[in-house]
Amino acid sequence: MQSNSTLKKVLYPAYLARVLLFFTACYMVLGVVTHLSWWFLIEKAGIEIKKLSPQYWPAFIFVFVFFFLPCLYFFCSWAAKRFLTINYSKLALYMGCTFFGAMWYEIILDTLFVKFVGQPGWLYKIWPIHYGYTSGVGMFMWPLYGFFVFCMNSAIEINPKLADINNGAAKTYLFALDAMALEILANIFSISLFHTFLFYYLPGDLLHFTTIQIFVPYLFACGLGAITSLFLERLKRNHFIIGFIFYFAGVISLFRLA
Repeated sequence: MQSNSTLKKVLYPAYLARVLLFFTACYMVLGVVTHLSWWFLIEKAGIEIKKLSPQYWPAFIFVFVFFFLPCLYFFCSWAAKRFLTINYSKLALYMGCTFFGAMWYEIILDTLFVKFVGQPGWLYKIWPIHYGYTSGVGMFMWPLYGFFVFCMNSAIEINPKLADINNGAAKTYLFALDAMALEILANIFSISLFHTFLFYYLPGDLLHFTTIQIFVPYLFACGLGAITSLFLERLKRNHFIIGFIFYFAGVISLFRLA
């Protein structure tokens, strides 16, 4: 009954109008952030974008993970209004499944971009694999995003003030916006410390940090993720083993594509 009432609510014209206004405001904020970041990093600080030598890829991955891991945890804890307790077995499930699903979605989606748009939507610049549609960095980046999804889901369930977004439709919209914001932060990090893009979006509306064109594909991906999350929550056993199997399958896939 709750899911039916939630679905009816999100289809109300007033609700849809608020969503559209919120999205427009978020897009404007992302535009300001990307333009200010470009001005500060490129024009003011004089950083020259260059190709990162493979010998520095391990250093990039190490710093990337150990910078974003605590940031994501503390952000989600702030959203929950308390420090989150981690169920490590279920976390492994989320991390492994996210990596496998996101890596293949990248390849499929960028292939579709080439087929129907005539060019890729993005190209990875660090450890590129399969024409740059995906990256070896994904072995660490996508599990980290799975960590974020796990923690954010926990925060939404814990904080009663977030009850309005504790449903599949709202989470789909939220995580699609979060993905764009995190992409911008990832590229700001990459340019600031390593003078290169982690991934370069060919559309230039948000200065190649991310793009509005990726929002609808992200909605689809996050919708699938929300459905998958419901399924994962019903699994009572073997969380770690299932997560490891998906992670291992993703690693094997990457090395076969390389």
